[in-house]
Amino acid sequence: MQAISGLFFSLSLVLAVILGGQTLDYTWGPALVALAISLAAGGFQMWRLGKQPRWAWFAFAVILAASGWILWRCWGSPVREFGRSDALLVIAALISCVWAWTMPARGLGLRFIMATLALLGLANLGIALVQLGNPAFSWPFATRPVEFPSGLFGHYNHLADFSLVSAVLLAARAIWGRDSLGERIGQALGAVAAAVCVLLSASRGGALGLGAGVAILFLAWGILAWRDKKRNRGVVAGIAVVTPVLIALLAPLAFPKIQERRGAKKSSVTQVADDRFRLTMAGYAIDISTSQSLTGSGSRSFGWKKNAAALVDENKIWDRFNDDFVHNELLQAAVDYGWGGALLIVGAVMTTGLVGVAGLAARDEADATQKAALDALACGGLAAMAGTLLHSNFSFVTHTLPGAMYLGLAFGFTLPRREPTFIEEPIGPVRFVPCLIVLPVAILLGFTGWRASQAYRTLWPVSFGREAYAVTAPTLAVEHMERAMEIWPGSELAGRSGHLSRAAAAIQGLPTADQQLWLAQAVDSYATAQKLNPYDPEWPVNRANALSILGRNDEAERDFERAIELQGGTERNFRARFYLASHLYRRWYDAWVKERRASEALGQFLRARDLLREAEKRGGLGQLGKEAKDIVTGLEETIRFLEGAQVRPEPVH
Repeated sequence: MQAISGLFFSLSLVLAVILGGQTLDYTWGPALVALAISLAAGGFQMWRLGKQPRWAWFAFAVILAASGWILWRCWGSPVREFGRSDALLVIAALISCVWAWTMPARGLGLRFIMATLALLGLANLGIALVQLGNPAFSWPFATRPVEFPSGLFGHYNHLADFSLVSAVLLAARAIWGRDSLGERIGQALGAVAAAVCVLLSASRGGALGLGAGVAILFLAWGILAWRDKKRNRGVVAGIAVVTPVLIALLAPLAFPKIQERRGAKKSSVTQVADDRFRLTMAGYAIDISTSQSLTGSGSRSFGWKKNAAALVDENKIWDRFNDDFVHNELLQAAVDYGWGGALLIVGAVMTTGLVGVAGLAARDEADATQKAALDALACGGLAAMAGTLLHSNFSFVTHTLPGAMYLGLAFGFTLPRREPTFIEEPIGPVRFVPCLIVLPVAILLGFTGWRASQAYRTLWPVSFGREAYAVTAPTLAVEHMERAMEIWPGSELAGRSGHLSRAAAAIQGLPTADQQLWLAQAVDSYATAQKLNPYDPEWPVNRANALSILGRNDEAERDFERAIELQGGTERNFRARFYLASHLYRRWYDAWVKERRASEALGQFLRARDLLREAEKRGGLGQLGKEAKDIVTGLEETIRFLEGAQVRPEPVH
């Protein structure tokens, strides 16, 4: 059963990397199904949990406390789909941790994992090299969102994080693991390939994380030499201490090369550290987290909390993109789950790290081969923890399934353990009871993964495959989207369905009646998205625009006002004031011309002008170019004409 569990865990990791390196939870479905099978098969190993050292159990108890806190807050999150996503990540990380902790260090399960990491590292390197010459190459997806090499991932940051974790885990196993020669050669090649992937990705946080991981490996080497009383332990200890210092000193010299590859003008560490976008995001996160309760605002709540926190004189950075993440996982946790949850996470990291170092320094197994295998896991786990957690200060790496899984592996490898050689194997019911305990979890996870997989398969030709229905056949894309919504409800899917319905309504030559039907469907889809996530300004502003076209003016204006309230200081992202002003101008220009309601029209034109001035103050007109200029010019000319005609503004009756 150990081999079966290892095979399916490896398959889960492969599927997570190839298909699930995204923050969209339905893309994790295939990997979750494989992970559920691995958990069910690995349940026969769970009896070993009761045989682990007490001090390791203490660290695991802190991990459980942190996981339990997050799951509790996920359950109460105001946006259920975000709670679902984060809960799946926590469960996957926890399963990966327990699986890695209970599997024998020299067993087939862990050897399969090492082979899988090596093969994925080589595959990622091959694809990244192709992408250097052809940035459009994106197998298995139709497109990628970035130009930097990203391997099997869509984004270069995820390639960097997976690769740095793989590099240090494989390097530790190759150096200390005492596997067969062929396995160690494969592990070494995989480690080199993964390290090169980090450099090719041009990820600054990834490069820092890799440097930190390598530094930890050298420190672990010193601990091993001192523990085993090697003759040259003094020299090794000296090298182990000096090398991390050298890495820290050389990093500023290598950093400009990474910046040069990114095509950035700023090359020094000091200049890059003054990143207004990231610093502003972090500042908002600190302000939000310190003004709320210890329990936080709920899963991924930074995505809407930041809008209210945005300041008028600092919002110029928001036109880069509307990001739901802080790009710092600790601050993200503080906003979403409160400083109570964030401190529990810090406690789990520190406790696991200290227990791992203590276990490494105190290990005294008589069997040299078993001892070496345990050392390899502990050294690799410590290095992987250090590297990926450092990188998490610059990106949202644990909000993807592979990120959660390899962080869980790092924790599980770090925890001290007793190997089966020194544990009496139980027989009968004692061995099968743990399997019966984890079986319900595996069944529930498998069912969830299967549902997500069905939705993913339905959505593949719309958003991910070469068919690209979202562009080539919006009407067909809407049908797929609606079917996926029935399987896997979410505001993101409902909102995209609304976008596609509006695209269908804009098809050239479409009869007016059909255009109206598509716009009405868009309105309904946006309403569903609003219901599922009432905090995102994107849905009411889009619904209001569709309602405006349909002539349902009062409804449209209510949604515009709601969008203005929700967008806070982020006018440049949603432009709710601009769209409301445009709507008012069109509506009341017609009322003036056709119904002779000049006084009411002037009042609304003045209101529209105020909205445009406020939008301009908040930077919301800068990128609209001629569209905004025409609206402003037309509105000003109309107001001057009416005022010149001695028309007095009146409220709408």
